[in-house]
Amino acid sequence: MSHVRSVRVATACVLMLSATLACAHKTKEEKAKVDVGMDPAIAAEFMRRVDAYVKLSKEQGAKLPKLPKNATPQQVDQDQRTFEQLMVAARSDAKQGDIIILPMQAYIRALLAEVFAGPLGKSEKNAVHDEPHPVQPVINKRYPDEVPLATMPPKLLANLPQLPDQLEYRFVHNDLILMDVHAHIILDYVEGAMAPTRPSTQTP
Repeated sequence: MSHVRSVRVATACVLMLSATLACAHKTKEEKAKVDVGMDPAIAAEFMRRVDAYVKLSKEQGAKLPKLPKNATPQQVDQDQRTFEQLMVAARSDAKQGDIIILPMQAYIRALLAEVFAGPLGKSEKNAVHDEPHPVQPVINKRYPDEVPLATMPPKLLANLPQLPDQLEYRFVHNDLILMDVHAHIILDYVEGAMAPTRPSTQTP
């Protein structure tokens, strides 16, 4: 083998090794990405509505008396419940789909089908699927303090628009809700976001 050919082969091997290492060292965010793409215009409109809600919540929150630095749990709870009442009154005409617009709902359903697909999909789904769930999604309804919040799969969160700290995505049975964790109310929801779990066809 000539010297030139040896150099070329060595260079090719280095490039192949570099590509292999690059694939092996993908970030968690890159590994979590799925093939279901979101239209930037849909994401922008969704976030515009989220921002409008956050602006409204700041306006209503400014009406609350300032909590003392050493506020008791009772005072904190009362502050939260008063804020809840203000937000419910300010959004008295709110309806399903006002924030999570229809195209966004369609994207979420397609995304969830992808997230829970594959060999590990069933176990991942079971980890967040509580059946029956004691909460029924209703706009402006308070999420009960005594009901634990479902864990959200990192792969799902990595493919949804990032929310302000005040808001969270959560599961209620097969539905995905958008929740204000300060007011503790359901702002909007995607009905049937997660496909129902099929009953087992195995015979005893």
